Formats: sequence, structure tokens, C-alpha cells
Amino acid sequence: MQVKISRTDQDRAEHFRNFLQLLVEKFQPTRIISFGAQTLKNEILGCFANKQVIHHHYCLLVCTESSSRIEYEVQDFANTHYHNGQVTILCHGEVAVQEAIESKNRFFTTVLAHGKPLYTRDGFFDLEFKPSLDTAKTLAKAEKHFFHRTDLARGFLESAYASLQKGQHNVATFLMHQAVEQSCILLIRVHIDYRSEFHNLHRLLGLTRCFSESPIELMIGDRPTDKKLFSLLTSSYGKARYAPDFQVSQKDAEEIYQKASALLELTKTMCATKMEAMAAEIPDFNPQTKND
Repeated sequence: MQVKISRTDQDRAEHFRNFLQLLVEKFQPTRIISFGAQTLKNEILGCFANKQVIHHHYCLLVCTESSSRIEYEVQDFANTHYHNGQVTILCHGEVAVQEAIESKNRFFTTVLAHGKPLYTRDGFFDLEFKPSLDTAKTLAKAEKHFFHRTDLARGFLESAYASLQKGQHNVATFLMHQAVEQSCILLIRVHIDYRSEFHNLHRLLGLTRCFSESPIELMIGDRPTDKKLFSLLTSSYGKARYAPDFQVSQKDAEEIYQKASALLELTKTMCATKMEAMAAEIPDFNPQTKND
């Protein structure tokens, strides 16, 4: 099947349907559920130009009959075949999903209860599924991850700063990659209770888009200079260690450090707000305290 370039709303909808059909044909999932969809519109209106650019971002849970992990292959397929924005895919076997539901995992329970079904192999949707969550337990887990991940991110940033002071810009950038990764992991754990097991920053930030646009706007944005810095940051994960010709300038490293530091502060603020909202749902809640 040939995927068309989309020009109108109808074209874009057809492109997404065609993409889903290609996905189903190749990987034979049992079901596909959307747990986040976002439309970004950029318009230029004037005497010399009239232009509208629309991007769609989707977060999808793809369930498979097999327990074999094919998440990276499915994500690569999405990156290749969807051209109107970004599709971030989480892929899990049905057995793992059922076990997560039985353990009252907030992410899977919420997605199955409130997500938008896009496809099922048998043609039926479970409309009677009732979520069962323990908010106090969920909050306790969130607090545990908050303290652990903020300590890790802060430690990586402190080490990155020390490397910057020594002129070790490649090493500093690699350490900043680790700090940004920890911030993203924390955002995802606190907001949707999903345990991410991948290191790709673009994919991690894509997953945060199901609850906020702020992290990806801060780290990537729309300006070419910001995209260049993010490209250096993502490349540093492998190239800072294994590519002798990889070089990060002092100016770029310092600017990446400012972004990584700002992301950690944003992460702490967003997570604190989310945990306060959780606590408000629990009667007679006594918050944990820890010196920051």
C-alpha cells in the first residue's frame, strides 16, 4: 500500500487510517488504543504568504498476542510510515497487559478504561471495563520515584557542570543526556505511571505529550538552533563514547546545560503539582517530606 502525502483534513485522516492499516497488516496486533492525541496548527497570514501547517501527534498502545517485545521495530515502522507529525508507540503482549490490570497499574487501567479504541482483531470493544485504582498506593510510588529520580538527575547535572569547568564538553553533554533522560522518566512515572524502558529522548519526550507540551517545547521547540542542540544531545548518547570525531563546542554544551537544568526544574514543578492533585483525592493524607 502506498501512503499519500496529506494536504487537507480529509487527507490527513486518510493518511492516519492507511498508516494503521499498514501497522495491522505487518504486526497483526490484537488491539490498538489511542491514549493521547494532539493537533498543532501553525498559520502564516499576510500579503505575501498564506500558509497553514498542521501536525498531529498520537500516543498509541499496541497489544500483541505474543509476549515477545517488538516495541522498537513497531516504533521504527511508525517513524517511517507516518508523515503528518509524530506517533509514539508502546507495545505490550496481552498477558503483560492483563497482569498489569490485575495489579491495578494506573497506566494500563486508565488506558483501557478511557482510551480511544482504534482497532481490535475480533471487532469487539470491552465497554464494561471498570477501573479499579488505589490512589494512595499510586501516590506513594510517585513520591518514591520523585525523590530517587530527582537525585539522579541532579547528580548527573552536577557532574556535567564539573566536566564543563574542565573543558570536557563531550563528557558533559553525555552526562546531560542522562539528566534529561531521568527527568523524562520521572515525568512519565508520576503523570501516567508507566515504566519506560527505552533511552531515546525524542521518544520519551513524545510520550510526555500525552499530558503536556511543555517538556518537548523546552527541549526541541521550533527554532533550528534548538533542534541542533537537541540533535547534539541525542547523538552524545553513543557518539560521545564511541565516535572520535564527535565534538561539542563550549557554547553548545553550555546552552544544552541550561536546557537540561531548566527541564529538571520544570519536571519538579509539574510532578509536585500532579502529586498534590493525587493527595487531594485521599482522605486524611499526610505528605512525606524530604530536604531538597
